[in-house]
Amino acid sequence: MSNSDRRGIGKAAVAAIVIIVVAVGGVAVYMIASNTAPPNPSVCSSSAGSGQTPVQVSIYSGSSNSADPPGYTPDSITLVVGVNNTVTWTNKDSVHHTVTSTSAPTGGDFNSGNMQPGAVCTHTFMVPGTYQYDCAYHSWMVGTIIVKASA
Repeated sequence: MSNSDRRGIGKAAVAAIVIIVVAVGGVAVYMIASNTAPPNPSVCSSSAGSGQTPVQVSIYSGSSNSADPPGYTPDSITLVVGVNNTVTWTNKDSVHHTVTSTSAPTGGDFNSGNMQPGAVCTHTFMVPGTYQYDCAYHSWMVGTIIVKASA
């Protein structure tokens, strides 16, 4: 192989690397820019049910680290419709998170949407059953809510 052939291959390899770096950088910028939306207003309200004090769940600092699961504290709670069926999640971490149902009774699915650091999402559960949820960005962050009918 001649020197000019080697230089041509070298230039092609450099060009391919530059294209890959630019593409990856563009995807990263898009993902960061698209993570600025506030929590989903159809799921996250700013108030609890009538006369209720919401059950507080913290998305604690460091929860985005897979070595520090479950990511929500408490990660398992039991609610009673009409008594304490409202939950407030607060993102105390330095990165974005979601609270997204992965398993829920019919009509009970929920998704907070993007929660920036400091964001709060309050949701009232009206359908009895077991709800499993996670963070769409960090799959090791999981929680369970059991909602019971009022007596």
